[in-house]
Amino acid sequence: MSSLTLTTDRLILRKPEPHDFDAFADFVARDRSKWVGGPSTREDAKEGFAENLSHWDEHGFGYLHVERRTDGAALGRVGLRKSNHRPEPEVAYSLYADEYEGHGYATEAAIAVRHWGYQVLGLPTLVSYIDPANVASTAVATRMNARPDGIAPGWNAHPDLTVYRHPAPEDCL
Repeated sequence: MSSLTLTTDRLILRKPEPHDFDAFADFVARDRSKWVGGPSTREDAKEGFAENLSHWDEHGFGYLHVERRTDGAALGRVGLRKSNHRPEPEVAYSLYADEYEGHGYATEAAIAVRHWGYQVLGLPTLVSYIDPANVASTAVATRMNARPDGIAPGWNAHPDLTVYRHPAPEDCL
């Protein structure tokens, strides 16, 4: 799947390439990455970047690099995650800088990824695991019509996260 590319009106989403590492490492070094386990060192970023690539090898999906079509700016990452400690596949998203918030980029990218997950990969369900204090991420999930699911199995390592259930595939067409 190394040639996977999704496009929206304003964005290009593609499987990460080695030259995308610096933007990712800069992101995880800042406080902004606190919702995804940061801030972290450059060495930790290398491990996380490599882990994402191995996730692609294992599952056929993972995080996608998000860039703006008009100028190629690295806006963030969005993708689908599945692992043993997360009971359902997750739509996950992070913008790399405060200046990218408020433009609808995360929502636009996450909707494209959700469509890909449902329509192309055939995933039957999708959720997003969100810290209740992460207001921006909660707003994206809400704009995508995902709703808190109080009976969904949570992520054992982080029981404080709210599980947002995305609409069924047939409701996302």
